[in-house]
Amino acid sequence: MIKTNKIFNNYLKNNYLNILNYSKNTNNHPNYKTLNKIKELNKKKLQHQQQQEKEQEQNQSLVNKDEVFKNFYDILKDNDNNTTLNNSNDDINNINNINNNTKNNNVKNSLKLKTQIMRDFIQDSLYNQDYGYFQTKEVIISPNIKIPPLNSLKNFREYNNYLHYIYKSLEHAWLTPVELYKPYYSWSIANYIIDKHNNREDKSKNLKIYEIGAGSGTNALNILNFMRSNHLEIYKTMEYKIIEISKPLALKQFNRIKADHPALNIQINNTSIFNWTHKTEEDECFIILTEVIDNLPHDKIVLSSNGIFESTVCSTVFETFEKSKSILSNHKSSGYYREETRQLTDPIIKEYLEYEEHIKKSSSFFPRIPMLVSIKEFYQKYLKSFFKDDEERYLPTVCFKLFQIFSIYFPKHHIVLADFDELPSLVKGENAPTVQKKIPITTGDINNPYHVPGSNPRGYESIDMEEILTEPGSCDIFFPYDWKNLKQMYCYTNRDRLANNFEQVKTYKHKEFLKKYGKDYLNETKTKSGYNPMIRDYGNMSFLLS
Repeated sequence: MIKTNKIFNNYLKNNYLNILNYSKNTNNHPNYKTLNKIKELNKKKLQHQQQQEKEQEQNQSLVNKDEVFKNFYDILKDNDNNTTLNNSNDDINNINNINNNTKNNNVKNSLKLKTQIMRDFIQDSLYNQDYGYFQTKEVIISPNIKIPPLNSLKNFREYNNYLHYIYKSLEHAWLTPVELYKPYYSWSIANYIIDKHNNREDKSKNLKIYEIGAGSGTNALNILNFMRSNHLEIYKTMEYKIIEISKPLALKQFNRIKADHPALNIQINNTSIFNWTHKTEEDECFIILTEVIDNLPHDKIVLSSNGIFESTVCSTVFETFEKSKSILSNHKSSGYYREETRQLTDPIIKEYLEYEEHIKKSSSFFPRIPMLVSIKEFYQKYLKSFFKDDEERYLPTVCFKLFQIFSIYFPKHHIVLADFDELPSLVKGENAPTVQKKIPITTGDINNPYHVPGSNPRGYESIDMEEILTEPGSCDIFFPYDWKNLKQMYCYTNRDRLANNFEQVKTYKHKEFLKKYGKDYLNETKTKSGYNPMIRDYGNMSFLLS
């Protein structure tokens, strides 16, 4: 995925209380009547909410780790209809019937006041079934868009111009390395899988591959085609299973793969990986994630001399529900959002910080501290020497939980993970995300040789935001990862499964991986001038392998 930020836009932080006061004397405000009616209720509702939060915090302190792990799945549960598609026509009818109930013909309006921890706000923004970014936007490029063979292009300039025009013509979709360098990028991944599979412990076991977030199915299709052409005996008995949270994408994947591989054991699980608590894969398997974890929610903490504070998002949201043929458009919301901090109580953040503390103790850079010293005491004692001002940090807590799921429910897995190790960001804080939206270009010449029919003739431009508190569903939110920490996090969560044999966990820069496992295809991916985009681009991506 080439997610660029060429145009910067200053985003004005909205304070909903100021807007409420302003609307009192503004008859033209769209919610004027509603705001006047609910103004007197706001104080009571907020007080009631604060009391509930206090009770929840007290209850959280009594929750043990097993309960925390269980509750985490409930937090991130996005699809209550866990549908598995196999090679049968009944499955097509089954998935088409999910969530098509539109009984109420009346329009309903409501006001909601709520407080969410940061990861839940991001989760809603990206994955909410009604208004989430990935549920309401066409973010995957259509397979019908033809990408010219790279070896047919003259040089870097012609290649770069192509990228410029194709991105300009796409409203929300982007090109991933899988799509841009097909089929050779996927074939490189397949070579790694075959290399590991041939060295498996139990030679009687067949190849099993899981792919999480498979997009339009291009990667799966290319890998299966590769297996059929080069390793037919393995292909005949292999299994390929996709875990896909998006219903439209799950159906698209199923139709594409079934058409080319009708006899193969293919399963499309229309669910979230965080719901994968009822099945354990006992056999050796491979788990593929290409550009998945960058869109996983993060938590945010603030470190100061007074301790550690967790960030929450307080929302005042106006919602309109109306009957619609499409489930993706029957829920409209607008509102005001503000960020607040409170003393750290969240058990998931605490668990992640315990991991960090464990890693820091083993490093000579950090001072040795007694085992019984708490996280809070550690930061209070050593914070002033590390930070002059309060420090804001985004923590990959959801990815941490994902690795725990892999360890528990896929105990013999090999991971094949590719994502960003660096991204530009206007958002304040360590490991801050890029928050980006695309808007139509309204002026200028209409001149795009790669224009996509049906899209805005002048195209679209990317706007990078300075705040994460944008209207949920309006922006893509994606995070970079410290690859050293990612490897440590994977080893830590899988330490029992790996029996502390961490040498089998490898990291490669994007270029290094492709030179090793895609060396036979490099002539196919370089331009006539010798420039090779497959190994020269995506310098901010890395692989994690096990």
